Amino acid sequence: MKTASTTSRPGRPPDPGIEPRVLDATLQIYAEVGWAGFTMDAVARRARVGKAALYRRWESKEKLIVEALASITMPVMAETTGSLREDLLAMCVRTLKAQQSRDGLVGLRAQIEAKFYPELFGQAMEDLGKQWRTLSRRLVLLAIDRGEIPQGTSPALVLDAVNGIIVNHVLSTPIDRMPALLEDAPQYAERVVDFVLSSIGYRPAEAALDTDGARS
Repeated sequence: MKTASTTSRPGRPPDPGIEPRVLDATLQIYAEVGWAGFTMDAVARRARVGKAALYRRWESKEKLIVEALASITMPVMAETTGSLREDLLAMCVRTLKAQQSRDGLVGLRAQIEAKFYPELFGQAMEDLGKQWRTLSRRLVLLAIDRGEIPQGTSPALVLDAVNGIIVNHVLSTPIDRMPALLEDAPQYAERVVDFVLSSIGYRPAEAALDTDGARS
């Protein structure tokens, strides 16, 4: 006869909704308090899961934050419009809007904290930015091929100029002015892009073709 101690009882099946809830809660809490205030207890409460279930899946808060960061997708432009100005305008507006989101704040925090905790955040931020850098660099190289900007123009310098202005603008804008910033995003993007392009000798593709045709 089987005793109570030897009877096999089926365990509760895993909840398939735990992982997305935990990752979402992880990003929310990290956006709010950063790494210094991040705890597994807070994640368990926010995600409404037991700590035992949390630790069965992620043995440490380091492993949890790395997986959560890997779940973020950055806004990128897959195709060029055929005009560097239009491409950069679209990129600017997307970046402005992304910086207002939870994932945008997470990205900003993680970029800064990667300088202090490179072993934790360094690879995650490298992976997060790799696709964005590849596609954005392509926009500038195609513009060089079209004759819109001079040969030898540094894609990194163009992109750093545009994104540096955007990020600084977002960080220096008071919270109560954020709705107005988003409403003004297309107009602000035009001012930023035209300022950057004017410093690198930009010519619209049509003008570049006309000039080259006149010389031939």
